[in-house]
Amino acid sequence: MEDARSYLEITRPATEALFKLLNEYGWQKMRAFVEITNVKTKADLDNFKKAFTSVDIAREVISGSILQIAYFGIKQHGQAANLSQGAMRFEAEMNRLLRESPKPRQKKPFVLPRAFCVGRGIGDLPIGMMIYAGRNQYNHSEADRLTIVNEVVFNYMQQLRPNPKNGKSFNIYDKSPFHCWSIIWALGWVANDDGTGYSAFVRDMHEIMQIEA
Repeated sequence: MEDARSYLEITRPATEALFKLLNEYGWQKMRAFVEITNVKTKADLDNFKKAFTSVDIAREVISGSILQIAYFGIKQHGQAANLSQGAMRFEAEMNRLLRESPKPRQKKPFVLPRAFCVGRGIGDLPIGMMIYAGRNQYNHSEADRLTIVNEVVFNYMQQLRPNPKNGKSFNIYDKSPFHCWSIIWALGWVANDDGTGYSAFVRDMHEIMQIEA
């Protein structure tokens, strides 16, 4: 029977490759930006603008694939703990807003999925919830509206970090089909001194799955 460590080992080749691709697209984005600043004609500017934006969808798809691997790892092997103080505050505030709303979107109490309330916190939410919402937004990008749990996670991140340094946002109401790269950036799974964000991914997954180094 597959255990948590085996899951990470089995998926390691794909995950490492995805992080390397993500890093390469980041460099392509930087090179395209430098080229835009040096153009001399409108035709060149238009071409370089296309090059600058062309990597976005590929980067989102790669980020979504990484979140998919993390999501299934948590679903199969995550070790749920007691709800953190921050998560309890988050739930309480959401239920207060629902009670006070004249037309609440749902009448039943708001509850975070316990299986994904795992890992270190970003603000009041554990990172398992970032992975959960990011993966679901990726898988249901064509839906008219996300479920309330997914939606409020993105709304919270938009309030927490309204102007992320990666040039993207957590605003799911804009025209962008995906917001996976924003989640990857918020998680800190980005290029670092080790080269890619893979090592940061592994550290978080080890903690979530309670795997000893």
